[in-house]
Amino acid sequence: MPDFIIIDDDSINNLICLKIIKQTIPGACVETFTDPEKGLAHILSSYSAGYAGNAVLFLDINMPFLSGWEVLGIIAEFPSLVKERLKIFMLSSSVDPKDKEKAGNNPLISGYITKSLSVAKFQSVFPDYEKHGLIKVKS
Repeated sequence: MPDFIIIDDDSINNLICLKIIKQTIPGACVETFTDPEKGLAHILSSYSAGYAGNAVLFLDINMPFLSGWEVLGIIAEFPSLVKERLKIFMLSSSVDPKDKEKAGNNPLISGYITKSLSVAKFQSVFPDYEKHGLIKVKS
């Protein structure tokens, strides 16, 4: 099971994501960052080692100090070993078609999710988890 990382300046959104992930994958390792630079430092230090696993990154676009696009530019410069371990999803309140198109054209991005994350959206992004019984759906 991959780790989950959320980089979003909105702490309430981070809490929602944390709860959704923990609800659907009990025991998942989830790290949240409101400061993109701290999130980037965590990614670089945690996923550079040969024994490190994989991670899913939920990345906001509109943040005050570093935008999601700027964060992606920094990640693009990371060693290949780190980039290969990341599956990145833009998680944004932006409904601007240009943002969705830009995300779709970026080879680092696996998908675009409109906020806020829900169990249904999470499951649609990770259908294999449900198939393998890793997602518990609360009824």
